[in-house]
Amino acid sequence: MRGRLGLLALLLIPAIATTQAPALDSLRAVAPDPARPPGAGSDAAAPDPRDPDLPFASTPDLRARTVAERVRRMQIADPLGAAVAARELAQHDYDAIFRGFLAGTALRETDAGDVLAAFIVLQWMVANDATTEPSPAALRAIRRQFVVPLATKPPLSLPGARATFAEEVKLRAVLHHAGWQAAKRAGTLTRFLATLPSDLLAPATLRTLVMTDDGLVPRGARTRAAQPAPSVPRGAARATPPEPELPAEPRFPGNWATVEGVYFRAAYGVGVGGMMIMRFEPLILLRDGTTYEVAAAALEDVDLTAERVAKPRRFGRWTRAGDTFTLTDDRGRADTYKLQDGRFFRAFPAGAGETVAQSHRTLAGGGNTALGGDVMIAVSNRYDFRADGTYGRGGSVGAINSGARSGVGSAVSGRRAPEGGRYALDRHTLTLTAPDGRARRLFFAFASHGDPPAIDRDMIFVGDDAFTPPR
Repeated sequence: MRGRLGLLALLLIPAIATTQAPALDSLRAVAPDPARPPGAGSDAAAPDPRDPDLPFASTPDLRARTVAERVRRMQIADPLGAAVAARELAQHDYDAIFRGFLAGTALRETDAGDVLAAFIVLQWMVANDATTEPSPAALRAIRRQFVVPLATKPPLSLPGARATFAEEVKLRAVLHHAGWQAAKRAGTLTRFLATLPSDLLAPATLRTLVMTDDGLVPRGARTRAAQPAPSVPRGAARATPPEPELPAEPRFPGNWATVEGVYFRAAYGVGVGGMMIMRFEPLILLRDGTTYEVAAAALEDVDLTAERVAKPRRFGRWTRAGDTFTLTDDRGRADTYKLQDGRFFRAFPAGAGETVAQSHRTLAGGGNTALGGDVMIAVSNRYDFRADGTYGRGGSVGAINSGARSGVGSAVSGRRAPEGGRYALDRHTLTLTAPDGRARRLFFAFASHGDPPAIDRDMIFVGDDAFTPPR
């Protein structure tokens, strides 16, 4: 995936670092699906019938128009850089350079899907300053992961638009690679990486992914994948899951004696429209070396023995060396975190009888518009906590099907029935008491920031959801 660029790399770096890629704007929200790797359940090295051929014809005239359009767009933001690019691209054949990227791989320069897959791989390599070449299985998996969801949609579904798109991606790949190599030679790689545009996936996201034979996968994170949505979205049903009523007294009060600490970690999940978003997951570390992913109920109401049997994916293992934690999930996949270093944080308890005078909201969703589909689902839940110990709760769900494929659009919306009553906080337990006396106990925690960690009351965890003040 490398190639030889020479003078082109050195001369183009000022222009490349500030140049966006309009041809990719419509695909920018495409994201991998780590919860179901592309190669899952099949031999990743075998041909896959799900991989559609997307041929296109490259002509000298089309390539000339592609360069002219790129230079025209660059002139808007950087006239001097555009002049340099025009001069260099007149002397160097970007098509030949791009073909050099594919040498030794099974990717074809005449297939738009292969071109897009090569660009995604190159993006990942640049963002991570990686020098290890992807395996053949990884290339096939990444093509399935990103190209298959787009193959039936413009521009890939339209032969004419497909050719224009593919040429623009090829040119963008050459410029992207040139800037990378030039920055390495000039000793300005850090600054270059900080100015990369967010084509398809943001550089910050790419740096949290690892390349495997199953494609690009978040480091140790589980995601809730967006499913292809029907005309009436099934994902809307998750808007306000019922919380179980519990006995007046905790059933397993001894659970807290087995806890080493309460933390939360950053992970990737699916948000409104199917976009990949950062989310935070509370995690309890037990003294026996196991981890427990928090659910809705307070820990003192969880039968941990039964839970291990019924929901083994909620459990893993942990070890610690100073401020470095190694977490291993139920499938044996390990990831290392440094405390308060951007992905793993301490969670704080509330004081006994503490009150909160603030509203907190969480926004989630699903659908497939981020992949060029028709359906967008948005789910909002809200808690209004008051200093006098009362609370209110509400929420809403909305789903839109544009009908672009079926020809019939639809919209669904609804609101959660408002509720209220009194609340009480005691360490990691939130007790909600309705006016009729019925009570529910939920897991609760405050977030943290800084190093050493300091309590952050703007972010709270209720159950396994993170809530923040409305902005």
